[in-house]
Amino acid sequence: MAMTSTPVPGADPASAHFFHSLDEGRLDLLVCRQCGTAHLAISVCDVCGSIDFSSEPASGIGIIYSFTRVHIAHHPAFADQLPFCGGIVELAEGPRLFAPLLGEEPISVGAPAIFEWQQADGRGFAAFRVSAAASQ
Repeated sequence: MAMTSTPVPGADPASAHFFHSLDEGRLDLLVCRQCGTAHLAISVCDVCGSIDFSSEPASGIGIIYSFTRVHIAHHPAFADQLPFCGGIVELAEGPRLFAPLLGEEPISVGAPAIFEWQQADGRGFAAFRVSAAASQ
């Protein structure tokens, strides 16, 4: 049986920094030097219009904003992982991202989650472990 590669989104100029940090095992933010707004992937700050950003590590702490339990694999690479949960995590710094949700804790909107670096086919990606310890 042939292995199926995991689909990985391609980086564009706005997201290159985000994907590069994940490939290196980090979750970095681009913080606007003018207004302080944190972004995951951006070319122009959507708050003040600046193009001046600094790279800063994210705390990795967030809360579940929304989630879904997936029971049907819409790509063969995920067939052996069913069922799995994915959700939108709102980071403490403000940005939200969709990521796999891991752990044995019950998943619910508002539950604390902590960043956990994962790899698939040589690429890094963000996952979040749902954990009561994340809120401490």
